[in-house]
Amino acid sequence: DAGTLKRLDASLIGGGKIGQVVSTTKTDTFSTTSDSFTDITGLSVAITPSASSSKVLVLVNLGSFVNGYSDGNRRAIGRILRGSTDIASGDAATGTEATFVSCLRSNGGTSQQVGVSMNFLDSPSTTSATTYKVQAARGADDTGTVYLNRSGDQNADSANTVSTITVIEVLA
Repeated sequence: DAGTLKRLDASLIGGGKIGQVVSTTKTDTFSTTSDSFTDITGLSVAITPSASSSKVLVLVNLGSFVNGYSDGNRRAIGRILRGSTDIASGDAATGTEATFVSCLRSNGGTSQQVGVSMNFLDSPSTTSATTYKVQAARGADDTGTVYLNRSGDQNADSANTVSTITVIEVLA
């Protein structure tokens, strides 16, 4: 009847429901001078999907991710891995493949800070415990130190930040 409010039963809709959410927060700083990808300590999270058909939405937020070199553009590059597998990087045809890049002109000052956020919908196809993590490096032809959660010089104009990795199981 026209006067009756119809309610939708969400259990009848099917896939797309959230199975579980797991998150890790990193408040301390990290640095590397490596041209090769290095695990960012404390920025990994494990999840055990409830079904092999589940997808996992990976959300990465880096509060401050910079190369602290004081004279010109230098890159801080990062990528997301499932275990040891790079899951979200660009085509290697143009250089080092990466999930995200932070690059800014510092013009002699290293107190600048830039945040980076990235998300990726993964299909791990497993019900085993699965670890997602973030790695960082400087560009292959770059110098300087890559910093996370701080500026390049830690002066009075800069601030420490927080970074997170969150994984959300999306049921099929």
